[in-house]
Amino acid sequence: MFILLAVEAVLVLEDFHIKASDGEGGLEDESRSVSGFLHFDTASKVRRKILSILDSIDFSQDIPEPLQLDFFDRVQIEQVIANCEHKNARGQVVCNVKYLHRVLVAEVNALQGMAAIGQRPLLMEEINTILQYVVERNKLLQCLHAKRHALESWRQLVEIILTACPQDLIQAEDRQLIIRDLLQDVHDKILDDDAAQELMPVVAGAVFTLTAHLSQSVKTEQKQPLALPVAGQSQYVLMLDGSFTSSPGSENITIGFASIGDSSLHIILKKLLDFILKTGGGFQRVRTHLYGSLLYYLQIAQRPDEPETLEAAKKTMWERLTAPEDVFSKLQRENMAIIESYGAALMEVVCRDACDGHEIGRMLALALLDRIVSVDKQQQWLLYLSNSGYLKVLVDSLADDDLTLQSLLTPQPPLLKALYTYESKMAFLTRVAKSQQGALELLRSGVIVRLAQCQVYDMRPETDHQGMYGMRDPPVFIPAPVERYRQILLPALQLCQVILTSSMAQHLQAAGQVLQFLISHSDTIQAILRCQDVSVGSLQELASLTGIISKAALPGVLSELDIDVNEGTQVELQGHIGRFQRQCLGLLSRFGGSDRLRQFKLQDDNAEGDRVNKRDEIELAMQQICANVMEYCESLMLQSASSFQHTVCLFTPSLSESTNRDGPRQDTQAPVVPYWHLPGLGIIVYLLKQSTSDFFSYYDSHRQSVNKLQNVEQLPPDEIKELCQSVMPAGVDKISTSQKYVLARRRLVKLINNRAKLLSLCSYIIETCLFILWRHLEHYLLHCTPADSQDSLLSSRMSFKKGRLQDSFGSDPSLDFSIGLNRVSQHDIEQLQIEAANSFGESLQKKLLDIEGLYSKVRSRYTFIQALVRRIRGLLRLSRT
Repeated sequence: MFILLAVEAVLVLEDFHIKASDGEGGLEDESRSVSGFLHFDTASKVRRKILSILDSIDFSQDIPEPLQLDFFDRVQIEQVIANCEHKNARGQVVCNVKYLHRVLVAEVNALQGMAAIGQRPLLMEEINTILQYVVERNKLLQCLHAKRHALESWRQLVEIILTACPQDLIQAEDRQLIIRDLLQDVHDKILDDDAAQELMPVVAGAVFTLTAHLSQSVKTEQKQPLALPVAGQSQYVLMLDGSFTSSPGSENITIGFASIGDSSLHIILKKLLDFILKTGGGFQRVRTHLYGSLLYYLQIAQRPDEPETLEAAKKTMWERLTAPEDVFSKLQRENMAIIESYGAALMEVVCRDACDGHEIGRMLALALLDRIVSVDKQQQWLLYLSNSGYLKVLVDSLADDDLTLQSLLTPQPPLLKALYTYESKMAFLTRVAKSQQGALELLRSGVIVRLAQCQVYDMRPETDHQGMYGMRDPPVFIPAPVERYRQILLPALQLCQVILTSSMAQHLQAAGQVLQFLISHSDTIQAILRCQDVSVGSLQELASLTGIISKAALPGVLSELDIDVNEGTQVELQGHIGRFQRQCLGLLSRFGGSDRLRQFKLQDDNAEGDRVNKRDEIELAMQQICANVMEYCESLMLQSASSFQHTVCLFTPSLSESTNRDGPRQDTQAPVVPYWHLPGLGIIVYLLKQSTSDFFSYYDSHRQSVNKLQNVEQLPPDEIKELCQSVMPAGVDKISTSQKYVLARRRLVKLINNRAKLLSLCSYIIETCLFILWRHLEHYLLHCTPADSQDSLLSSRMSFKKGRLQDSFGSDPSLDFSIGLNRVSQHDIEQLQIEAANSFGESLQKKLLDIEGLYSKVRSRYTFIQALVRRIRGLLRLSRT
């Protein structure tokens, strides 16, 4: 069936030119092979049949003159005509002329009086004028219906050509040429001043289909290995599929981005933008298709997901700055120049649809704004959004979304359109916040204040405990209430985190507003920090939240709150912040190498598809949580201490957690320290050892995946199948070998990037653990006065003053972290000396130095592991002497 459709479609693509030599054209046509049908003579002036079919449709349409009436009211007549309209047997909307005649005559007959009798001939003459107008109008409607029907048929034919014809019948280059010609012709016809607006919806649908296939065709072409003779060897440029790309600057490759060339792509973009502007204020559904088309077009210039390797990180900053512009950046820059040339007219249309339009159109307009802002280096669109007030409108609309989102958390929710619109809006605001200027504009617009006022974040549903670690949840089309809630909460947390990261000069102001957001929804925050279930969603919530707390709940933030703070309010706020701090520190005993939470690595080792991806996400989230908590600890110590002698210690001098977990009974779960109790320094030592072990595991996995990606074709079939199944769980056996290689590369790139993130997190955790361990050892071994020394009262006061183990804002004496340090005895310090020397042995030190040599020096010129190891080693030697 598809072969017949393909051959028939190819016939239509043939040049509309009949050769009449020797009178044997019929036999010649019959004997032509399929390859003959695909011969496209682009140099000739003839047109393809598919374009000639389009030429047969007249896009212009004569419109009858409007009614000029003397007796009847024109508005009322138009209403009567509309009431007499109906659909005929062909589905055309026409006016029933006979019925309209009866209605008008009855209206004249109802008139009374001598004046009505005298004017009756004139009234009947005007009725005839109305009926003649309606007949012309019926002809217009029938003609437009026929043109729409013909144009729709043409569009379906184009879809058959592009969908049913396989790649070997129409190569990527020819396919792009076909799409280019079709797009240019159909745009020229609809952009003509005489073109009927009623044909816009069908044309917009055709443009959407053609642009989608153009984007896919360019990707398909770039995925094919292109043999390029460079230095006598063939180089393979595999792009847009997560494969290796040729490094800029390594070879002087001067190839076009696509077969049709950049100039043709620019023409297509300009015509798309002209079409958007022609729709004016109406035709929202038409613009929906055009926004989708524009997104497909801009997708062509998106850089592929490249593997993040250590080899790529070895390049110096100068090499990266002086590297020649690649084809992606060049096309992206030229696209942005074209878009900016349309000025405020285009900005107005897109921004208006993003704020107040049809749901689907609004989502697509927001997605388009997201994409444009991401590549707008001059920030012209951001400036327009701010100055025109559209950004403020989007921020204020979050308050209107609150009630609608609350209704989506019921067990049987209404349509989820509001949820998808909210996600699009938050994604755009997050994109804006990724620049320093954008974060400042959002702070001025009060986006975090709006989020603090929304009550939907307080409506956290009960968690469904299904399956160990949430990895065996049954798939459903409509997400469970808790999943819907996470779709609402996670974008808000992510927006807060991005604003905290981007707002450099206004960091304290942003932190103060985010702190208000946390306190406004403190019950939800406390529930997340308790983390009673371990699933992908709950861990991602916790990772985002700890990232926010580590940057917001810091000393000095209370002074930036834009509220009147009296003494009672100050104590309440300090209580909230202290509770956040204590719960974050308590997370280390759960996620800092806990055996129970690491069992997910061992289970489902042969899992396929989504379970493998979930396992990767859980592992990444757990490491992110540890990194965030360690960042928080470091910030508290640095910002709360005026000098080394007045170090704010966060951990007791006990290494029992490390020795208990490293002893002969490692299978025994260490007791979880309650968050209101004081955590010991052993948690840091254990996390340091565990992160060191994890680093080498991730490093080996990363290196193996890179080697596999470079030699995908040499991998055994079973391994290729396993890699494919994590991307496409079903139907792997039915695809071709080349497609399997594509899926395998995609999985390997994702795995390499995942391991690269884990390596970065482990390296950060190791450096931070070493810093915290060094500061605590320096205090305990050099500056701390034991409580049982000769002058116990004085020593107790001195130890309490010099090295307070505290939360920086704690106000509740029953939960104050300063309780433990005045009980530090001489025996505790001596025990710390012995256990620290045993735990921080030569083997661990060698591993740490190896990590710095393998990774840290490659990633950064500034490395601290060696210096910290040397200082800790010196402290331990000094204490023994």
